[in-house]
This record gives sequence, structure tokens and C-alpha cells, in this order.
Amino acid sequence: MRAIILLISLTALILFQILFGLGEVDSQMIYASNETMTRDFNVAATGDWGCKPETIDTVGNISAKNPELVLGLGDYAYRNNATCWFQITDPISDKMKIVIGNHDAFQYTQNGSQPSPVRLKQYMSHFNLTHQYYSFDYRNVHFIAMSTETLFGNASKQYNFVKNDLQKVALNNNVKWIIVFYHKLAYSSPSNSTKSLPKLREIYHPLFEKYGVDLVLQAHNHNYQRTYPLKFNPINSSNPIVTDKNTFNYNNPDGQIFATVGTGGANQLHEFTGKAPQTVVQFKAFGFLNLDITRNGTKLIGNFVDNNGSIRDHFAITKSKNND
Repeated sequence: MRAIILLISLTALILFQILFGLGEVDSQMIYASNETMTRDFNVAATGDWGCKPETIDTVGNISAKNPELVLGLGDYAYRNNATCWFQITDPISDKMKIVIGNHDAFQYTQNGSQPSPVRLKQYMSHFNLTHQYYSFDYRNVHFIAMSTETLFGNASKQYNFVKNDLQKVALNNNVKWIIVFYHKLAYSSPSNSTKSLPKLREIYHPLFEKYGVDLVLQAHNHNYQRTYPLKFNPINSSNPIVTDKNTFNYNNPDGQIFATVGTGGANQLHEFTGKAPQTVVQFKAFGFLNLDITRNGTKLIGNFVDNNGSIRDHFAITKSKNND
């Protein structure tokens, strides 16, 4: 009944203004009167967890934030048996969607690495995964979970899946945001441990750019990093094109923001040996990235929540409500 009354009142106001030449109706008022507005919600994300006291702190802080969805960015127990990690993450397990990391699919010894199917099966079974790559919708956000631990070249089944999935999403007017998450790195500041994968960015960044991916979440480096909005540079892929030099607030940015969140609690944090020109902020910390989707689904707010309770990074992406 309330919706009918509001509709009648709004219609009467529009007719009144048209008949008496009082100008255009305030679009902000129409926007505010919509009773089908999307409820705000939040998503937590982190990778490189381990079974440490810091991991317990991270899970406790995520639980306190009460997200509706938790994204695991790979590398969980760092053991042959995942039992300890399953126990630690039990309070948030039913909210989790995960990607596979190298320590989840491979076993590392002094002689190098080798596939560990038993280890991998634990994670796949626990989260009811039939493939290491998949996608899903949550409200007006489309998520694509990729695997850097299986074939991802442009002749692979995974590439065809991601490409076809993005093509379908481009036709879905209900999807306002596209978030991709995987484990290893497309872009990274230099550190004393891990490096980025040229093939990963050279194959997928042009695809993300073509279909309007908004945010890419990665891990593997045990630290936190966030880039400016980036476009792919076909001449030198390690030097992407920065499209917006703002440090915190972005309005319909051209390009993708890449955030590295390898901060779940694993072993030691990785030291930086420099800062890449596309990186806005970088630091060592344990914690998680919290993403709030607000303003009827038109604004994404990112806050990195340190395990000490402080907000170490903040950024916001706003999409015009008319940019459907």
C-alpha cells in the first residue's frame, strides 16, 4: 500500500510540474523514493592464511565484521593435512568461496615441488568444487574465481570459460560490478620472495579491460598492495598504463584496480625491495580487505582492516546511477 501511495504521489508531482512548467523533476528525489533499493552488504577477502595465532586473529576480526561473503585467495593450511585450517575457519566456512593456491595443490620439498592430489582434494571436497575455476553472482556483483595452479593459457579450457563468462555478464543489466579473484600475481611491487606472472597479465588483463572488470584480487605475496586503475600496456606489460592518479576516490574509472591481499596470517610477511610506479599503497600487515557495496549498489568501498583494528588503506569506486 505504501508503495502504491508513493507511486501515485510521484506521478501527480510529475504531471503538476509538466502542466505548470516548473521544470524537470529532481532525479535525486525519484532515486530516493525507489523501494526496491539494494541493501548494503560487505565482502571480506584475504589469502595466505596458515594455522598461526595471526590466522586466528584474522578470522576473529572477519567474524566481528559479519560479512555476507568471504573470499579465500589461496594458500591455506601450508600442510599436507588441512584439518587445522578447517577448524580455525569454521566460524566463517559457510560464507566462504575459495580459489586454489600453489601450497594447496603442490607439495614443496628440498628437491622442488610436485603435485599433491590428496592435499588438493581436501579443499575441493570441503568447498564442493568440481573445477578450480568457476563464477557466481551475489546480489548485483559477479565474481569470477580463477586458478593460477592449472592451465590458464589462451588455448585452455579455463580461458574459454572466463571469456565466455564475461561475454554473458556483459549482456546482464542486473550486474553492476565484476570482481575477479585468484592466487598468484599479475602485477606486484618487487619483494624478496614472489614475482608477478607476465603470462597471467598478458592473457587476462586485456580480457578484463574489454569486458569492464572493476576489481582484481590476488595474494601470494605476504603483504598488502593496491594499484591505481590500470589499462594493459601491450608494448611493456610490466609497465601498465595508469588512468587515474587519485589515491583514494575513483568515479567510473577507466581500467582495473589490482589489490594484493596475502595477509591472512601465514608464516612471515614478505619484505618489499621497491615500489612499482602503478602501486598506490603497500605495507606489511596481517588482516583482510573489507569491501562494502553501498548506495543502492552504486558504490564500492574498500578498507584494509589490520589485525590490530586499524584501517590501513581506504578507497572508493563510485558508479553513476545513470551508468547502467
